[in-house]
Formats: sequence, C-alpha cells, structure tokens
Amino acid sequence: MDEDDGETLKVIKRDVEIRRTLLDQKKFTELRELLDQRYGAWSNRRHAYECEILWEEGKQDQALEETFDRLKSGECNVMHIILCATYAWKLRRKDVADYLGLSFKSKELETSSVVLAQFVYRDLNGLEISDEMRHTAWMLGAD
Repeated sequence: MDEDDGETLKVIKRDVEIRRTLLDQKKFTELRELLDQRYGAWSNRRHAYECEILWEEGKQDQALEETFDRLKSGECNVMHIILCATYAWKLRRKDVADYLGLSFKSKELETSSVVLAQFVYRDLNGLEISDEMRHTAWMLGAD
C-alpha cells in the first residue's frame, strides 16, 4: 500500500465516522446535506444512505419499499441488496424475501450480499439455514 492509498483510507474512515455520528445523533438534515455534497443528490450510493436515514427516522416501511423498488428496477448497488434483505428480515416481509431468494444468486455480485439474501429467503420460508449463512447475516446486521 502506498502513501496515496493510506490517505484515501483515512478519508474514507473519517467520512464513515462523520456519517455514523450524525446518524446516531439523529441530525438527519445535516447528514442529508453532507451526503448530497459527497455523492450528489441522485447517485445510487446516496440513495442507499437515504434509506438508512429513513429507517432511523422511524420510516421503516418506506425504507424497505425504497430499497426494494431499486432492486426491482436494477438501479441499485450492493448496499441496496444488503439493506433490503436486512429490512425485509426485520419486518418479516416474506414477499420481499421471496424476491431476494429467487433473484440474487449471481456470482457477479458481492458474495456476502448474496448469502444475506438467501438467509432472509430461507429464514422467512422456514427452510434450513447453514451456520455460515447465519454468521454472514449476523455480520451484516440481520441476525
């Protein structure tokens, strides 16, 4: 790792800490402004962060529907898959779990998001869950 990589990691870590602090302190307006500056108002990354804010504001159903709509449209990123799966599991939404279980099996996707989608599908459909799946879901905040 060279010096530029180290600086990039410091910037990313600082951004994550700022975002988490504002989210924890429920400073949603300030957080939205920061995210708009960093990522632009209409990017997929910005949208995924908006869904996290909605969840923290107590708008859980809206947060799930927003992530789910993005998955169905294809205008999403890995974070949308993880959030949608986590929210579906927490809200016990079998319809979303079924979509996740039948749609996200691609080897092109990031592995943990696929495992999480399968965990939610299997759990909400009463199917057997491996220890690996349960561990991955726990690491991503679902179990």
